[in-house]
Amino acid sequence: MTGDGPEAGNGHLSGHGVFAKLSFAMRSDPGDVRPHNEDFCAAYVPTIPDDAWEHGPVFVVADGLGGHAAGEVASRLAGETVVHGWRKTKSPVPKPALRDVVRAANTAVYDASLESGRRGMGTTLTALTLNGHEAVIAHVGDSRAYLVRKGTCRQLTADHSRVGEMLRMKLISPEQAANHPARSQLTRSLGGDPTVQVDVVTTDVAEDDTLILCSDGLWDSVSRQELADAAGRIGGDTVPTLVEAVDTLVDLALKRDAPDNVTVVVVRVTSSRPIPPTGTRRGFFRRR
Repeated sequence: MTGDGPEAGNGHLSGHGVFAKLSFAMRSDPGDVRPHNEDFCAAYVPTIPDDAWEHGPVFVVADGLGGHAAGEVASRLAGETVVHGWRKTKSPVPKPALRDVVRAANTAVYDASLESGRRGMGTTLTALTLNGHEAVIAHVGDSRAYLVRKGTCRQLTADHSRVGEMLRMKLISPEQAANHPARSQLTRSLGGDPTVQVDVVTTDVAEDDTLILCSDGLWDSVSRQELADAAGRIGGDTVPTLVEAVDTLVDLALKRDAPDNVTVVVVRVTSSRPIPPTGTRRGFFRRR
């Protein structure tokens, strides 16, 4: 992953990789609204052959709370804590393992927020791993995860926001939610309290599926159909690779004067075989 120096917050971030069964690309851009980037994105994919993986890869998007102290510190600390914890985990069961590393990220941000100059900082976080033919997502806040399959884009996560709650209670319509004054008010984030409730959701994945993680700077400016269209053009003349797909989405959000920093991670499943192979997860049956 590449990025600017600390003078730009988290700066411009980007990265990509092509592997035997998946490929990914990511980009984070400060945009024109904020003076620095409070978003963060990260990825970890083992470089050894995947039949030797202890567990699947991990991808993360975090959005530091705008208007709060050191939002860029919170998002980077949370993302790096998740990646570091995931690399070190010995648990063969991805759902509790992913939840645990997100809880560790909450603890890290909360502890750091007690320092002078960082009080009140916090962040959203959405993390993805792959487990055989399943995607596992751990989520806190209003960054989002989507699954694009055969031209249809489905949101996998629920926004932890005032507007998200009102939508789920059918108090407002999606059209009203788009311009509601409380749409940026979170009901849950990392770093606000010593403990946090982490949503963990799963979905099946198949060859040619595309998973998208993004901050509100992207989903507030780019529609689900546009996400599906960009994913559907991957491999064609206009969007030959995932890097071009990510650039297309971020540039579209920026062209529309995105109200916040813009971050997206796109993961494409390129094989019908499980990721990682089920035979690598020997820990399910290991004697102690």
